[in-house]
Amino acid sequence: MNEYKYLNNIQFPEDLRKYEVKELPEICREVREYIIDTLSGVGGHFASNLGAVELTVALHYVYNTPRDRLIWDVGHQTYPHKILTGRREKLKTVRKYGGISGFPKREESEYDLYNTGHAGTSISQLIGEAIARDMVGEDYKCVAIIGDASMATGMALEAMNHCGHVKPSCLVLLNDNFMSISKNVGSISNYLNNIISSRRYNRWKKSFYTFIKWLPII
Repeated sequence: MNEYKYLNNIQFPEDLRKYEVKELPEICREVREYIIDTLSGVGGHFASNLGAVELTVALHYVYNTPRDRLIWDVGHQTYPHKILTGRREKLKTVRKYGGISGFPKREESEYDLYNTGHAGTSISQLIGEAIARDMVGEDYKCVAIIGDASMATGMALEAMNHCGHVKPSCLVLLNDNFMSISKNVGSISNYLNNIISSRRYNRWKKSFYTFIKWLPII
């Protein structure tokens, strides 16, 4: 077993939450190193998972998973999630016979809410989770994580339209890493790229980062 100062002591999100915020960057570095070391031997999706490390660590640190629901779109960004939810040692078996799935799979973990495959399903699932929660009077949080390529699918756009109509209390996180199987095309991709490259957006982003550094941890 490699000597990971933090990762060797993190099996589930409750272990992650024992650390201080200032230690999270080092935890992210170890998760990224573990993904590179493991996938170099067994294969799998590198870029999308390496690009989701900080996002995944932050979500499991802030939200009370598995009570709070994290819904991942497809599986190309879920390896960090699997590492932090009891499947770190099993990652070396990913996509092998008898090994763990490269996608979220309910049979593997209570942290995987749906068996996913096709892109663009997460927002519809999110709406269903949020409505079901409200119907039974629960108060857990519901979050969907979707990439920029998946966001352009018809299913995701229909779900966003419906979400704006029923207005459930939920959160959609767009992980825009400019990447897909091939170059993203279309007006949605252009619109998102124009937003994140604008001076106004980057000025607000810099100010926001400066502001949150001074916020106390609740």
